[in-house]
Amino acid sequence: MKLLINTESLLPPITGIGTYTLNLLKQYSRQGDFETIECFSGHRFSTAIQAIEQSERTTHYRPIKSQGRVNRVLRSSIMAYRTRELLRNTLLRLKSTQLKDFVYHEPNFILKHHKGPAVATIHDLSFISHPQYHPAKRVAWLASELPKTLARADMLITDSEQVRRELIELYAVDEHKVRAIHLGASARYAPQTVEQTKATMEQYGLTHGEYLLFVGTLEPRKGVDTLLESWANLPAHLKKAYPLVLAGAPGWGNKSLQDRIVKLSQNDGLRHLSFVPAGDLSALYAGATAFVYPSHYEGFGLPVLEAMSCGVPVICTADTSMSEITGDHALLIQSGNAEQLTDQIRRLLEDEQLRLSLSSTGLVRAGSFSWRKCAEQTHEIYRTLAG
Repeated sequence: MKLLINTESLLPPITGIGTYTLNLLKQYSRQGDFETIECFSGHRFSTAIQAIEQSERTTHYRPIKSQGRVNRVLRSSIMAYRTRELLRNTLLRLKSTQLKDFVYHEPNFILKHHKGPAVATIHDLSFISHPQYHPAKRVAWLASELPKTLARADMLITDSEQVRRELIELYAVDEHKVRAIHLGASARYAPQTVEQTKATMEQYGLTHGEYLLFVGTLEPRKGVDTLLESWANLPAHLKKAYPLVLAGAPGWGNKSLQDRIVKLSQNDGLRHLSFVPAGDLSALYAGATAFVYPSHYEGFGLPVLEAMSCGVPVICTADTSMSEITGDHALLIQSGNAEQLTDQIRRLLEDEQLRLSLSSTGLVRAGSFSWRKCAEQTHEIYRTLAG
């Protein structure tokens, strides 16, 4: 079997889609089931091994400084989206004859030009259900292009059953054309002792078991504003004993968030670590008292699974794909309910038995998800299309 896969998402900072793509490649590079794997990064082709090595050489991410209003407008305009895609599609067309026997997997929503069978992964539909959490130009681009992908794709993958149902209901997609395949967590996400996390704790100035953690892009959809308000409203002794640690690169529409983060950092001891390299994340999770993730919408909620895999109790949002993943093994809040989140955080911090119970049952629950299973189920779709 020959596989063509888009690896644009492996450019830093690697977020959820990049993690998904990278772990599929790692699983497939260990197998002998593929005659060849071609990776297309938008401007060049490489092998799976080359794509993995290039990604893992990127250990630090530095946001590009602003280059002025004109460049910002150009980068965010729908014309810029179309121009970029036109150039990348042109590169693929130049190799179309050589690639026609390949199964093409687009892990990032929008299919590019390809003459052979194609499958696309639709991670979420937040740009439809929560357009206010995205730049208007991104919403316009996805809303105009996604129906074309849904029509052209031979199969579709979603990260959760919730997104699968949304896709079927909102776009009248044939239910037999869409399959929900849950993501996994890397084996490095596992419980760690105080000694095992010591180097990372010293690096970031933290104490094992004495902080609350959020990992994710700092943007409105992630509910960071709710988290900041909730933590700020905790009793002073709990805030002092359990500082809030934010690990994530700045995202879209976060000016007010950044201002609040600066204020809480100066006055209440909040810690903002910005982007944290993947190699440090497992110890950062494992050393946390609890993981708090009040995102309004997720296609899956990978950080929730990673935290559970490290044996850390979780608080997340009810009636979302995250609660589909956690089952009964996390504390839940209603979306945007800061008062409820404060109560749940306080409850967890003051009840050691509850923390131990959620840690234990969450760890067992997390064991039912794996990148190996995700890759195997995705491979079944490739085989069907190749056949």
